[in-house]
Amino acid sequence: MSGHSKWAQIKHKKALTDAKKSQLFSKMVREIAVAARAGGVQPENNSRLKTALEHARSIGLPKENMDRAIARAAGGSAEENLQEFIYEATYPSGVMIIIEGITDNKNRSLSEIKKTLTRFGARLADPGSILWNFEKVGLLELTEPENPDKTREALETAIIESGARDFHPNVIWDIETNFQEMEIVRQNLEKAGIKIRAVTHDYKPKSTADVSAEDKKSCEELLDALTDLDDVQEAYSNLKEE
Repeated sequence: MSGHSKWAQIKHKKALTDAKKSQLFSKMVREIAVAARAGGVQPENNSRLKTALEHARSIGLPKENMDRAIARAAGGSAEENLQEFIYEATYPSGVMIIIEGITDNKNRSLSEIKKTLTRFGARLADPGSILWNFEKVGLLELTEPENPDKTREALETAIIESGARDFHPNVIWDIETNFQEMEIVRQNLEKAGIKIRAVTHDYKPKSTADVSAEDKKSCEELLDALTDLDDVQEAYSNLKEE
């Protein structure tokens, strides 16, 4: 896909060290807590929570951590202070960036994000000045080894019949859906006996920025630096992919 989602890259890169894994676990606990607080503690009635739990399982978050996050959200406690945020930013050469996060202190988060952007020559943008160039889409992942009873042709047929609008077979298959239809597509795939690895979303750019190799390297380093911040869940850009 033409978007620049960091989710899959974060999952695999951050799992390399215990410190990075701990940070990713912390981010997933926050997402579970916010999802449970917003939509209830029953995954079958809360698609966001169900998605968060699937993400958590896919990266190896212990079940007791998931249960604790849900219980604390249901009982209030520290999770009452958690707030979601979305910021927009620009990088030289026409690169647009969307930054999503969850924090218990927006002033701290904003300060850290500003410092990181400034270090790479980027800056915050006015609300709405970047989002117009992105479409929020659903993104499902599956792998062939996790569906050993399905041939590649069977997987492709099931995806097409599920209502998905695009897919890209690779080591990890990316399945794109309209955001509002993500849960329906997931259910259709599960009914077809397909095991889904993860369900998330992406911000797909309507137009991309084709920059020099030097600028691309610097921008990718910026995206990595942003996602390394504790309060940032994901970062996206319209950087053109090869």
